[in-house]
Amino acid sequence: MPRPLRVGVISANWGMHAHLPAWHAMEGVEVRAVCTSRQETAEAAKARFGLEKAYWNHADMAADPELDIIDVGTRPDLRRDMVLSALRNGKHVFAAANFAADLAAAREMRDAARAAGRVLVLDSTLAQAPAHRRARQLLDEGFLGTPHSVTTRFMISLFNGPQPIGDGWRWFGKRSHGASAIRNLGTHSLHLLVSLLGDIESVTAEAKIAVPTWSFPNGDRIETEVEDTAHLLLRFRNGVIGTVALGWASPGLSGWRMELGGDKGTIMTSGEGMWFPSGPDVELWTGRDAQPLAKEPLSRALLHPPGLSFPPDGQFPPQTYDIAGVMQGFVGQIRGQGHAQPDAGRAYHVEAVLEAARISAAEGRRVDVASLD
Repeated sequence: MPRPLRVGVISANWGMHAHLPAWHAMEGVEVRAVCTSRQETAEAAKARFGLEKAYWNHADMAADPELDIIDVGTRPDLRRDMVLSALRNGKHVFAAANFAADLAAAREMRDAARAAGRVLVLDSTLAQAPAHRRARQLLDEGFLGTPHSVTTRFMISLFNGPQPIGDGWRWFGKRSHGASAIRNLGTHSLHLLVSLLGDIESVTAEAKIAVPTWSFPNGDRIETEVEDTAHLLLRFRNGVIGTVALGWASPGLSGWRMELGGDKGTIMTSGEGMWFPSGPDVELWTGRDAQPLAKEPLSRALLHPPGLSFPPDGQFPPQTYDIAGVMQGFVGQIRGQGHAQPDAGRAYHVEAVLEAARISAAEGRRVDVASLD
């Protein structure tokens, strides 16, 4: 049996609370180290989570010869240097889904991963939810016939009123941090759509700030710099057209909904009332022959993937279940088994779509994605 792969995690927040339990769910992987920006927080995280090493300089952790994988869970504007440092030191990289702060950084990381011959995969989880894995199977089985359209809505109440859930995400409000409703909610939505329908050819977008002031439970208020509401019109290379409605300042938890249409059938997924659609909470519905949509049961194999073991009373975000599925493919590719997604190439493509949406919203025109590379 091969020796365990050894992981160092950058981030004592998302990295420890969402990624660490997912690493622990797999055999053949050991999380050895944590890195934060300050010695005191790194040492505290090391003690709290029972790790062997603490770092407060990401370059030092990347140079550790005992580590095989660097898990980069920081915000987008900090990520480029961390990913490049890890790749220069021959590490594989598992990174958070909002890949980069801009397209230039995304291109640089993609090219560096290819040049290094290392595996780089993102924690984009929507495609890993059981309902969406079954939707992929149905597409492969020809249930839709020829796909022609997709309608997607992702609306959550993150920054509309003093929501406790938004308190830890204040950094979303600064444009320099690489965040916005398009960049965050759009990243996850687009990764799913590309996994189901292939690459996107062109984008037309509108975006706005609907709620300019964010308030928090302790009475703090900040003025946001970024768009909280956006609508995208997409044309895929295979001819499918689609819409994506995004918003993180919705007064109600209207949640997630996707409807795929073809000449033979309809596939719909929904996660109403959740702040993020995850795991078995995402439902699958199908229909044909002008009949009402019917809820589809999900198999045990989809709901409980083999090789993953979670504690029954685990205290972690619901996305952790789907993150573990992505990690499983990532580790498999490192060991020479299959090809995990979303990889560096897909990460760059989605970043190019996001950049096309930004340009379209600013200039009021359709943008061809290929023109940006």
